[in-house]
Amino acid sequence: MAKHIVKCLYCGKSFDASEEEFVKVGRRYAHVTCAEDYEKNKTQEEKDKEALEKYIMHLFNEDKVNVRIQKQIKRFREELNYTYSGILKALIYHYEIKNGDITKANGGIAIVEYVYKPAYEYYYALWLANQKNEHKLKEQYVPQVQEIRIPIPQRKVKKRKLFSFLDEEE
Repeated sequence: MAKHIVKCLYCGKSFDASEEEFVKVGRRYAHVTCAEDYEKNKTQEEKDKEALEKYIMHLFNEDKVNVRIQKQIKRFREELNYTYSGILKALIYHYEIKNGDITKANGGIAIVEYVYKPAYEYYYALWLANQKNEHKLKEQYVPQVQEIRIPIPQRKVKKRKLFSFLDEEE
């Protein structure tokens, strides 16, 4: 079998891809163990950025994040101090929960600036509800049923005074 010598993306050592197990990272190769170590050692911020980019690519049906969106993310991070996870949650809030129209986005995520605070309040309310109900068991919950009777609406007929010419003469 022909040799296929490649260089590991993470450790930099050369290996034969036809003999050793490897993981393809983009257009490059890496040892399986090196790739696993790299994934374990990622910071939470890197994981959040990766999740944000994956969601944006899914949202716009593209294979990469375009430059315009990268600039917007950079501006949100530097000027407005938004987090990657916050931007992701704002996008999810706007497009999935509030059913925002993706065609109005014009290939950008500028809507984040306007929905970040309402999204934050929404997710904070969810968190508070989870904290309040954390110690309660779902199996023990019995909903209270209240029967509400709505009376049949009655038509109110306005009676008009009948006008008579005779009444005016007197």
